[in-house]
Amino acid sequence: MRPPATSTYITAATVILLLFAVTSATASTTTGTFKLGPNVGVVDYTISHVTNTCSYMPPGSNTTVSVTYSTDTYSSTYVNSAVNITQALPSFVYLYGSPGPNAGSNDNCPTPTTVNGPLVTYSNTTPGSAYTINLYPGLNATITVPGYINPKYLVMGVYYAPPGSKSTVNYTNSDLVSNTITTKATFASSYSASNAVLTTGRTGKNGALEPFKLGSIDVSVKATTAFKESTSTVDSTAVTLQKSTSTSFIVPGPVCSYCGVDHDYDQIGVLLNPVMLYTLTNNGVIQPNGYGFSTLDQPGMDIYYVYAGELNGDLPVRASTNAAFARSWANVEKWSTTTGTPWSLTAADKQNILKLDPYWNCTYKSLVNDTTDCPEPPNSTRFTQSTVTNFPYAQPDPGGQPDSKTYNWSYTSTNSEGQDISKSLMQSYGLETTFGFKIFGVGFQDTLTQTWTTTTTYEASTLYTTADTSSASASITGPPCNVVGSVCKPVYPPLKAFDPITCAALTTATAFGQGDNMYLYQDNLFGTFLIEPYGQP
Repeated sequence: MRPPATSTYITAATVILLLFAVTSATASTTTGTFKLGPNVGVVDYTISHVTNTCSYMPPGSNTTVSVTYSTDTYSSTYVNSAVNITQALPSFVYLYGSPGPNAGSNDNCPTPTTVNGPLVTYSNTTPGSAYTINLYPGLNATITVPGYINPKYLVMGVYYAPPGSKSTVNYTNSDLVSNTITTKATFASSYSASNAVLTTGRTGKNGALEPFKLGSIDVSVKATTAFKESTSTVDSTAVTLQKSTSTSFIVPGPVCSYCGVDHDYDQIGVLLNPVMLYTLTNNGVIQPNGYGFSTLDQPGMDIYYVYAGELNGDLPVRASTNAAFARSWANVEKWSTTTGTPWSLTAADKQNILKLDPYWNCTYKSLVNDTTDCPEPPNSTRFTQSTVTNFPYAQPDPGGQPDSKTYNWSYTSTNSEGQDISKSLMQSYGLETTFGFKIFGVGFQDTLTQTWTTTTTYEASTLYTTADTSSASASITGPPCNVVGSVCKPVYPPLKAFDPITCAALTTATAFGQGDNMYLYQDNLFGTFLIEPYGQP
């Protein structure tokens, strides 16, 4: 019923070694079952134990020594009734108690062989049905079932608009624009998320995101280097996706310079073809393995940038937004039975996306004192104020040109308070039909607190816990002075709020964004910069 650490074995191919002359033999049989966990199956095993004797004459002796040795023949079968699998695993014969080679003359004892590691390994590599079993006969068994799910979206970042039609924020040289995501709240209490381990072939922080289709890597499409991923050191279940410095991204201000900071023109980057990778294991553990993208959609990462104003009703919704959020390509995936089209973004999905921008309800009509929608100063947990001093967004004198200045903004180390921020969203997901009624699909469903629903939590990244050389740049150009009768009309800051589309004054009082003294804050969820007129008159 052993072997111990120094046990030896022979394979079925060398069973013939056991057919030596013996003086006596005893035999017994033991059966048992290793339970691997709900919906990942069991391993049934049989151990046939035979005791034999052999003899040899030690060197320098004329006396034959008789030795008792044993052979254990292990046979096992993987059974998963949930998906109708019965798979015989390789059998092995273990031999122990024999003295081994060179014990002496007249030796009819079989030669032992050292055994290390998992004694039986069986792998099924069929896409969508892959699993690996490591069997330690008589001791235990483990299973790993790799797979992935297809959520509707991941928010890649919130990019805050600067003030002014000629102003921009440039994140090209920043690799700290990122999101850090965990799905540990998705799983039922009987399951736990283990430390995140990036999939084979990735190299941690510098790893590219791979394309997936039909249950495996899509070899027809190259991995993308536009984003890279790494594991977190604060929340071991989380994975961080970072924008690469080779990826250009520039955020413009609104066309109406008299609106100042207008959060309707904040852009939210939404990945519409994400793949979340997992490995199911026994003992109620599920391992996060990072992210990829589905090539059932156009072959590449499908990131769409939607204006906050499109989602809060201030701006008309573009046709391209409707087409992107329809996700019509995803109708080939398996989704839960719900009303409507389950693979398109619902009204609830859009509101969840919008509210990751904490200034989503700070509109061009928001009053200066509107601390509910436009808190002054920004929340100190979500935002860290930059060491950059305040800078003006001022109108020139009549006949003058507005100032245009370039700023380089370095990232600021966050304190413990700044690391405590998190936002959770719930959404439905799909499975590729390749997985069908297979181990991963059935097993993953069993882990959930709610059927066909995941909880995605965005956390503060460990990237901001220490100062970094990464930086963003901005070009800020103030509002122009249109001279009418020797004075600027309109004057900035204006006495009235401005409609961002018509750039005409409204009847409401000066709005929140129309200050002439700007301050800079770092968003600790996404590594982007928020400009706010905190300190405005």
